[in-house]
Amino acid sequence: MENNDPRKSGIEQILKTAFWYWNKTLIYQLFYSLLYFSLFFIGYFYLFKYFGLWDEFSKYSDLVRTDLPAFNKKMEEIARLPQARNFSLAFFFLLALINPLNVGLYKIFRKIDLKEPISTNDLFAGYLGFDFFKFFGFYLFWIIIFTYANAFLLLGIFWLLITLFSIPLMFFMDVKTFEGIGLTIKALKKNFGMIAIGCVVALIFGLSGLLLFGIGFLLTFPFWNAMVYALYQHIYKEIG
Repeated sequence: MENNDPRKSGIEQILKTAFWYWNKTLIYQLFYSLLYFSLFFIGYFYLFKYFGLWDEFSKYSDLVRTDLPAFNKKMEEIARLPQARNFSLAFFFLLALINPLNVGLYKIFRKIDLKEPISTNDLFAGYLGFDFFKFFGFYLFWIIIFTYANAFLLLGIFWLLITLFSIPLMFFMDVKTFEGIGLTIKALKKNFGMIAIGCVVALIFGLSGLLLFGIGFLLTFPFWNAMVYALYQHIYKEIG
């Protein structure tokens, strides 16, 4: 391994490793973000119009300028409509459909470790064959639980942490959903401080792109995946 390769142990080296993975794949990170947010906004506005919420919103859009409290009250009424509940369910499916893109980033990081050539097609690794249904099902389950757990801040954070390595474990080790959660909990017990620091740094750096006129977010947004993979590779050491 070359001397400028930072993949070693310790939190400082893990942070360097995460930035190293991210820096070596910037073009793929950008493509990932463009694809992710394009699918997100196209799907969101399509569903918003499909369930008739756009028409309901348009009726009261003028209130934004003239009477904001009245507008907020109308939005609360719209949120209680049956079609709003159907929209929320469809939105869960939309997120579950988009998020297997994360699997592709993990495959790209693994290819770097194995010194294999990388291609844009690797980003779609989570959509191949039966694996798509596995990851789609996991993300749908994850998003539903997180949405309700997030009503209580600590529960949302807890759910995020105990599922942190679920996707790389499912992809690289072919474990089941709850087995992956169990393995993640074991890792948290032994490495909580290191994982917590890594998550905080990833969150801060990921959001920092918003300061660069919002455009920088397209590059910093995927950094979370680089951090998760760096932590995963250090903790589980499934390859040399």
